[in-house]
Amino acid sequence: MQQQQQVVIQQAALLQHQSLYHPGLLAPPQIEPIPSGNLPAGFDPSACRSVYVGNIHTQVTEPLLQEVFSSAGPVEGCKLIIKEKSSYGFIHYLDRRSAALAILSLNGQHLFGQPIKVNWAYASGQREDTSSHFNIVVGDLSPEVTDAMLFACFSGYPSCS
Repeated sequence: MQQQQQVVIQQAALLQHQSLYHPGLLAPPQIEPIPSGNLPAGFDPSACRSVYVGNIHTQVTEPLLQEVFSSAGPVEGCKLIIKEKSSYGFIHYLDRRSAALAILSLNGQHLFGQPIKVNWAYASGQREDTSSHFNIVVGDLSPEVTDAMLFACFSGYPSCS
């Protein structure tokens, strides 16, 4: 456990040291954060304590991610899912206020020159049958676009999910 804490401290020191010489490593957000996050219509966020983090640079480690997100409040757990081009993860806070603060303060921040996307993390209780739906790909979206915004744009169609 102590060795793991030393690794976190070393990585945080490295991040701070690098940011002195590379201002883009952790730069201020370029967008206005959206406090509602990506929650679907009718979802009650009052019990949410977890956030989803997307578009994470491949050089970011799980201890470093936890260190960055602990700036919003006490972190209960952190999980980083590493992918080839950009990773994603989940941060679970001890309280809802910290999670909301993370969305407001960290969404759009740049880590290693890449803007991260921070939204509420949620699991839908029941999966909708989408086998009869038509599918389209909407790409090249800016970081402030949430699932809720996309749903609002396409909800006029009978099979939007």
